[in-house]
Amino acid sequence: MRIILIGAPGSGKGTQAKYLIDKYSVPQISTGDLLRAAVVAQTPLGRQAKAVMEAGQLVPNDIVLGMIRERITRPDAQNGFVLDGFPRNIAQAEALDILLNGLGRPIDIVLQIDVDLDLLMQRMVGRLTCISCGALFNSFTRPPVMDERCDNCGGPLHHRSDDNEETIDRRLRVFVTQTQPLTEKYKQEKKLHIIDGQGEIDEVTKRIKSSLRGIRSRRVNLQSPSIAQAISNERKKAISKKPEIIRTQAAQEKPKRAARKRRTIQAVPQAVKTKKAVVKKNTVTNISPDPMDQKLKQLQQQLKAAKEELKEARLAEKRLIRNKKKA
Repeated sequence: MRIILIGAPGSGKGTQAKYLIDKYSVPQISTGDLLRAAVVAQTPLGRQAKAVMEAGQLVPNDIVLGMIRERITRPDAQNGFVLDGFPRNIAQAEALDILLNGLGRPIDIVLQIDVDLDLLMQRMVGRLTCISCGALFNSFTRPPVMDERCDNCGGPLHHRSDDNEETIDRRLRVFVTQTQPLTEKYKQEKKLHIIDGQGEIDEVTKRIKSSLRGIRSRRVNLQSPSIAQAISNERKKAISKKPEIIRTQAAQEKPKRAARKRRTIQAVPQAVKTKKAVVKKNTVTNISPDPMDQKLKQLQQQLKAAKEELKEARLAEKRLIRNKKKA
């Protein structure tokens, strides 16, 4: 099963992803984790990503997609994956479609976990994470038994420095702005299932189970082009297509067979010959002249007249000069 998880920061995507990977025995693919792992491992893509991040820029889509491609072609992702944190906008979603359709592994379902923004703020401001085992707590909704200590392993709890109201408010606004077009895209493709993310974790999990009921993983025939590639091919054809030039040839009379009897040539009366000649001559002379030829002749005549006038003017000028010298 190939699943995309969409949800605002703090909506519970990570918690529900754990349920999905256990249910389908597939890996969770987080683009953030992929980037960090690639940078640590110093892979070619990781080195490129590190250079971009050190320059204070966002990692380009082609680098992220390259990491996703490498990850989903591993053996443990043959039966599917849970994609968390990607795509975040329409451009990324379209690029992901081309990648997955090209591999014959299109997305089966998109789960969008919706939570009220005020509740999200409370969740994230009070979020605590165990450094040792990764367990999650919340100082408001699920506080640990002992302050700053994990209930599971006793490890120290960590509060992220960017979990403050100003930063969270900005992140939530960006998410809402970018996610709305994604919601419409997957809704039109009939892949979107909106999950109410409020309530206990088990309640949200039950809603996800209900949405997954009846969903079957599908594959695309790699011998046929993907939808995105087909559209691109059609556009190229439309641009490069030229109007068809139809050449016609005058029908030629087929040579008469030698086997046929030759017809007797009879003498044509002289009056008939004369009449035909007159008709032919009249037909030729009655053809109306080309307007462009007429206009060209007129211009030539005007040019000739202008030259004559110029010649006369020069002669008159010479006579005036001679008369002036004599005087």
